[in-house]
Amino acid sequence: MTLQDSPLVASVRDLGVQFLKNDVDITGQDAVSSVELADGTTFWIFGDTIEGPFDSIRGFELTEVLSNTGAIVPLQDISNGVQEFRYLTEPDGTRARQLIRFIPPEHRARQRLWAIHGAQVGDQLYLYYHRITMDPEVDVFETFVLDGMGVAKAGPDHHFERMPAPDGTHEWWKGDEPGFGVWVQEHGDHLYLWGSIQPAEKSSGDMYLARVRPEEIEDLSAYSYLVEAPTLQRPGVQPRWAQTFTPTACLFSDVPNEMSSSWNEHLGAFISLTTYRRENMLVIRTAPELTGPWSKPQVVFRPEPAHPESLFNAGKEHPEFARDGGRITYMTFIDSSVYVPHLIEISFA
Repeated sequence: MTLQDSPLVASVRDLGVQFLKNDVDITGQDAVSSVELADGTTFWIFGDTIEGPFDSIRGFELTEVLSNTGAIVPLQDISNGVQEFRYLTEPDGTRARQLIRFIPPEHRARQRLWAIHGAQVGDQLYLYYHRITMDPEVDVFETFVLDGMGVAKAGPDHHFERMPAPDGTHEWWKGDEPGFGVWVQEHGDHLYLWGSIQPAEKSSGDMYLARVRPEEIEDLSAYSYLVEAPTLQRPGVQPRWAQTFTPTACLFSDVPNEMSSSWNEHLGAFISLTTYRRENMLVIRTAPELTGPWSKPQVVFRPEPAHPESLFNAGKEHPEFARDGGRITYMTFIDSSVYVPHLIEISFA
């Protein structure tokens, strides 16, 4: 599909790969989302995290790989990259620690726990995470199966506890439901949770919306789901919420699971920054309301693939670092052939 360049974008600066100058030998990682905390810092969340030399993540043996890690990043000017950060480590400080841990009979050779995004409520930090099952003999990019989305919480010490679902499992939403929590956004009296239903090809997911009041975040029955929403073809439709999810209000598609959404004061609109499928296109969509109608995607930036086999994913904004009322904002993405967070600065017209 041919996409147009976005007229909203005045310029883009490529700030290169980030987080490589660290003292715990982290050399590669993905996911890369951030949550603003009440103390003036941000909590950055990573998925699979590589330590030491590696040639490519494609076909990499994941048995010894940490499947989620985190870093504390103070609010700062990142116009020259993320300069100040601290990984959360094991007690001896020599290795990053896995934030969300396995529960037997889960095993790191078969399962991964991919923390995606979250929110701070009071003094608790909640992270939503995918539990996946993989075939350790085959490329994880093509064969992973989403078992469902779970929730973990931690106090100020950032030691996370996985919260059970009402049915006794740890998957609040099952694999055939959207993984609500790939992006969590506070708006008005609610936390809004984006979730994706992923097809077999992994790259063209449909995005849906749930919401919950912050004080009820631990009660699955308190979540409601957007089941009717305006579209470009039917802009006058009134949003309708229900206690049971049905896939009748897809807000947009072609997202490889991870995404971002924020209110941009400069543009006077909600914006969503994502990768387009797993191609080398970072795109923007806009909407007058969080519930839509959302515009068609337009290109913000076309990163140069590092290798002919490169896949692109994890495109998302870090809106807490935006400047000048959102006129300048920052976005990360992953090129699978490099497997290191890549940062760009976007200036809107």
